[in-house]
Amino acid sequence: MPTDFPAAFAALREILARNAHRMIVVEDTPTRFTVSSPATVQKGKPLFFGCVMLMKSAVTYHLFPLYFNPKLQAAVPAELRPRKQGKTCFNFKGPDASLFAQLDALTGLAREAFARHGFLEPGTISPERFEAALRAGGEDPKAIAKTRKAKGKEAARKRAATIKKRAAARPATKRSRAAAK
Repeated sequence: MPTDFPAAFAALREILARNAHRMIVVEDTPTRFTVSSPATVQKGKPLFFGCVMLMKSAVTYHLFPLYFNPKLQAAVPAELRPRKQGKTCFNFKGPDASLFAQLDALTGLAREAFARHGFLEPGTISPERFEAALRAGGEDPKAIAKTRKAKGKEAARKRAATIKKRAAARPATKRSRAAAK
């Protein structure tokens, strides 16, 4: 497949735009196209849906509904999986009509899931409604919360260790050298 980032970006942008009916275009530049739901979550922030970004090494297509929906994850076609980076990102170096058609269908499924759970309606999504959507998608909200808490504790532990290591590696100041004499 030949490398053609601008053509890949244009085609992927069109896929996301075609599936963004009733959504908000947050950013539309020559290198980035981002859409979110009109619904809001914590602190009034819109619920992110998807993004296409023209980067140095690839054109990336992010589809947020994949993040919390194992049933949607299972719908990712086998041909698209080698392009997948993490849970929600697909990387491309050029246009590929077959893969893009599959990604278009997957994006349509993601949009349907958002609509089914009321995420395309303006207003705040209650934690209960979001948890119900997680359960319907095959996730366990309590397990997610437990994992997030454990990851937060681990990150705090690593931060503290890094700070301690950096403090120990700093050269002694004049005052501490004088106190050591």
